[in-house]
Amino acid sequence: MIAAIFSISLGSCTTQSSGDAEVEAAIAAADAAKESAANTAGESEYADAMQSMPMGAVCWAAILEAVSSYGQRCITDESADFRAALDEARHRLDRKFLNSGWSEVRLSTFRRQMGEADTPEAELCSNADALGIYRETEKPGSEWLFKITDDLVSRPGPPEWGTCL
Repeated sequence: MIAAIFSISLGSCTTQSSGDAEVEAAIAAADAAKESAANTAGESEYADAMQSMPMGAVCWAAILEAVSSYGQRCITDESADFRAALDEARHRLDRKFLNSGWSEVRLSTFRRQMGEADTPEAELCSNADALGIYRETEKPGSEWLFKITDDLVSRPGPPEWGTCL
């Protein structure tokens, strides 16, 4: 497993790894996920890559919070069905976190930070990468969203970041 510290935002993801071998393993895993996604006809490359990575519940919650915030603040024609699915997936993760010892304050702070609540709307909404992540998360539909969420929520123990590249 890769020992890393992650800082996620809609516009960037940075890591500090504890060794070259771990970095190479992470790159190889990401490349394998990308190749697998490219070889799977009819599926979103992002969706396939997400399913094949050893991601943790905290990483997934951060992604969903970023996607949710972007949708609420920047997508004027956001699908009501996708919004409902996002809200339900976030609620399922919230229950996991709160039942694992996270406080309401910690959860609220996490959601605010990952959703970039303090980023000006014009800056957030002009981020092409954020729009791409939003659309690629929306594309596979709610069944995919719930499958990943429920798989991560069902893992025993406290929520972890896992690999979040």
